Parts: sequence; structure tokens; C-alpha cells
Amino acid sequence: MLSKLERLFESSRIFPFLVAFRWAALLPPLLILPQERSLFLPPLWTFLLVFLANAVISIFNRPLNRLVTERPLVMGIDLLFCAGILAVSGGSNSPYYLYALSPLLAGAFFFQMRGALATASSFTLLYLLADFAAHRLNSLPPSENTALIMQLAGIWLLPILLAYPSILIKEINRARDELSAARDELAEKHENLAAAHKQLRVIHDLTVLLQAAPDLISVQQRVLGAVTTGLGFRRAIVGVVDPARAEMGGWMLYPVNSSFPDAAPLPLQPESGALFQALLDRKIFTTSSDDVLVAHPVLNSWLKTCQWYVYPLSLREHAVGILMVELEKGKELTRQREEVIRMVANQAALALGTTILCIDRARRLAVETERNRIARDIHDTVAQSLFGIVYSLDACISMLPAQADEVKRELTDLRALASSAHDEVRRSIFDLWPSALTLELFQADLRNYVTSCCRPRPFEIVFDHNGDFDHLPAGLRRTLYRLAQEALANSARHSGADTAKLCLTVSDGEVYLVVTDKGRGFDPEAALSRSVNREHFGLHGIQERARALGGDCEIHSQPGAGARIMINLPINGHHV
Repeated sequence: MLSKLERLFESSRIFPFLVAFRWAALLPPLLILPQERSLFLPPLWTFLLVFLANAVISIFNRPLNRLVTERPLVMGIDLLFCAGILAVSGGSNSPYYLYALSPLLAGAFFFQMRGALATASSFTLLYLLADFAAHRLNSLPPSENTALIMQLAGIWLLPILLAYPSILIKEINRARDELSAARDELAEKHENLAAAHKQLRVIHDLTVLLQAAPDLISVQQRVLGAVTTGLGFRRAIVGVVDPARAEMGGWMLYPVNSSFPDAAPLPLQPESGALFQALLDRKIFTTSSDDVLVAHPVLNSWLKTCQWYVYPLSLREHAVGILMVELEKGKELTRQREEVIRMVANQAALALGTTILCIDRARRLAVETERNRIARDIHDTVAQSLFGIVYSLDACISMLPAQADEVKRELTDLRALASSAHDEVRRSIFDLWPSALTLELFQADLRNYVTSCCRPRPFEIVFDHNGDFDHLPAGLRRTLYRLAQEALANSARHSGADTAKLCLTVSDGEVYLVVTDKGRGFDPEAALSRSVNREHFGLHGIQERARALGGDCEIHSQPGAGARIMINLPINGHHV
């Protein structure tokens, strides 16, 4: 009910209401117009004059409404016009009395109590003058005091009564405006709090996910997901730094786009582009079409198709990488959005930096462990063998020339010891060589190794291979080499044959290694039982190593019928 009343008394509705009141106030004069006697001004002319005034006010109601609101004194013209109408139409006996009250109502509506009192007091004097002039001009009898007093009372009471609800409505409007402003402010704060809550939730989820990320790729994926899916950005890119090589690469885009180029890492130098310069200077910037972002033409052209907000990632004094967020063209980030990106970027820098440091620490630890292993192997094998050689040579020197036969026997043993030292050195060197072992090197080194085992007797290896050996895991290639090495060495040393065949087949999920010779053969059970206590791992060691890797090894042989060793190993640690 109150809201309906409030809408009724809105300023945009008041003036049309007053115009309607003016038209309604013309009904009494219209009804008595035929019965009205001739006055100073003919009644028809008076009615037409008032009708014309109403028509002008109705047509120009909006400008007049604005004019009255801005300049209240303009209402004095309306008061004078109404007083004149009363003067020419009979004064207190005029049928236009209700019409004459319309400017008083307007004063009460527009200016509340102050307007009601001002218009009532002004019109009281004008009304008395109009009544006096009407009696003079039209030779009318004096007005009755009762009627005059009642009309004067109406001039005061009606505006005052209407001013009071106008005051109430004004207060209601003011309270409504304040409530609307408070509501809008609360709605804005609610939206800000909801956005802040969502952003904090994204950062919390990202922090939890980053703690469980096992590697750099997982960290990159989760950071990109938080920026795009969580914060609503269209696309984002993360590049990471390799501290060991002082390069930045590993560019990852989300959502994935097939047009995104695969760029090689570039040196962490200002010459590599604006992104590298920003990372070195720890400078946040927004890209422009004039920037050379990356010294890679294809990647640079792709990046320049969009506008990016670039945030360098660093952990303490270490450069970690770059976070790039795509912006809508022509729009800038709000301060709140920048703050959220900064928090996400700090979490990403912490996760990436920690992962990179862990990888670098693991790399250093692996290098140190490998160095210790090499030193230990050399100490336990080569150093001891060389010490024995030196000791035996000293003994030979002391025995010459009186005991020449003894010297010959000692030198023979020294040759065997030196040969053993040579083999141990080759074994230690090979353990440092897992990643560069191609099929060509695999074949060449096996030939050299077998030649050294059976010198001076020649021994030939026939290779047959199928599949892509070079794309096998480095550790699996090294294992295959060691297994083939031992199998061929056994054939060269014990079979009596001058050739052996090595078949290597790489399938989708497994790799097969078969070594065959047509030598004297042997009893597999007896040979396996003897090989348990050999210094090298031998046939028994071949079986154990294959089974430890999830594969299998079968040995087929019998005296006088040659031998065949068949090994199968799973790729990536499991059988298909």
C-alpha cells in the first residue's frame, strides 16, 4: 500500500495529476455556463480563456514541470491568472473557485509546507482583491461573510493538508533512496566478497593440488587450470627455467591448441626476447604488437596474435619461469584481478621452484652417487689389479736372471691380471653410458668386446634386428647390452664356434633378445649350477636379471648341438 502511494506521489506523476485536476475543475463552470448571466467578461469567453490555458499547460507539462521545480516564483503567474479569472467571473460567487485552488495544490506538492504557506498567504490577498474587483466591475451585491470565510479557510486548509503527506512522501523517498544506496552498496560488497571467496577457494585448491604434484608437468597443468577454469581467463601459458642449462622452455598452453608451436628452450638472456628480459628484471608488463616476445619466429608470431599479461615467476633470487594470461583486447585488468593473479603466481613460483630445486638436487645426488660408485669400483677392481701387477713385476725383477722359468710363469699370470683389469675398466665405463647407446653403437661395442674376449682367435657376430631400438628407455637399452654382452662372451669363450647370431626384436610392448651358436653345446642344468658362484654373473645371472625386470630367460642346449639363449623383457616395466 505504501509503495503504491509512494509511486502515486512521485514528482513525475504530480504535474499530470494537477493538470487533470485543472480539467476536472472546469466541469462546474461548464454545467452552469448556459444559466450564467452576463458579467464584465462574457462567460463563454472566460471559459474559452481557461480552456486555452489548460491546453497550453497540458501540451507543455514537462517543460513547465521542470520550470516550476527550478524557479518557484513562476507560480506567481499562475496565481495572478487564477485571481484574474475569479475577478471577471464573480469573485466569491465564481464557479472557478476549485480551478483557482490548483496553483495552491501545486505549491504544496512541489515545496511541501513552505510552498503551501507561501501560496496560501499570497493567494489570500489576491483572492480578496479579486472579490472586491468582481463586485466593482459587475455591480454585484456584497459577498456573504460566511461564504467568504469558508472559501478563505479552504485556501489555507487544503494546501496545508496536502503539504503534510507530501512531506511524508518526501521523507519516504529520501529513506528509499538511502536504502537503495545501501542495498546497492551491500550488493556490490556481496559480489566482491563472493568473487574474493571464489578466488581464495581457487588458490586454496591450487595449493593443495600443488603439494601433491609429482613433477614439473603436473605443476604446470594445475597452475594453468587454476588460472583458466578457476579464475575465468580464456587462455594461459607457463614456461619453466632449467637452472642447470640456464635456459627457459617447456612452454605449455591451456586449453590445448594444436596450432601452438613446439619451441626449443632458449638461453636465459635478454637477447632471447622481452619475456626473458622481464624474467631477468622481474618486471610485470602487458604485451604490445611491437614487442619481440621470444627469439623464435614461429612462437613469437603465435603469441603476438593476442594480448598477454606477463608475470615473471621467481623463488628468492632464482628465476623459475613465466606465467602469461590472455587479456581481452582493449581491456585492462582490475586491481583485484591483478592481486589474484599475483597470489596464484606466487603459489606457482613456489611449487615450480621447489620442484626444480628437488630435481636439481636429485640430479646432483645422482651424479655424486655415481662418482662414488665409480671410485669404489675402480678402487676394488682396477686399483687392486694394478697393485698386484706392480707387486708381481717387483718380484720378477728380483728373480731375474737366476729364475727365468719362474719369471715366465709370473709374467703369464700378470697378463691375465691385466686382461681382467681391462675388462673391469670397460665395465665401469659402460655403466656411465646409458643414454647415448644407439643400435649402431650397440652392435659396434659388442663386436669390440667379443673380439677382446677371444683374442687372438677370430669370432664373428651376425646381427638381425626388427623394430625401433633407439626409442627404447635408456635403462632398458643398457640392460639389453649387458645381457647380450654376457651371452656372447660365453659363446665366444666356451662354444668353440667361430660365429654367433644375435636377433633383436622390438614389438609394441616387449623386446626379444635371442643369441644362438652352433658350437659344442652343454648341459644347461650343470652350467647353471656352476655359474652361481662365478665371479661374473654368467648364465644364472642372465636369468636372474631378466626375471628381476619382469621378463624371462630360457636356455636351450645339449652337448654337440649348439646353444640358444632366449630373453624377453617388457617395455616400461610390464608385459602387454
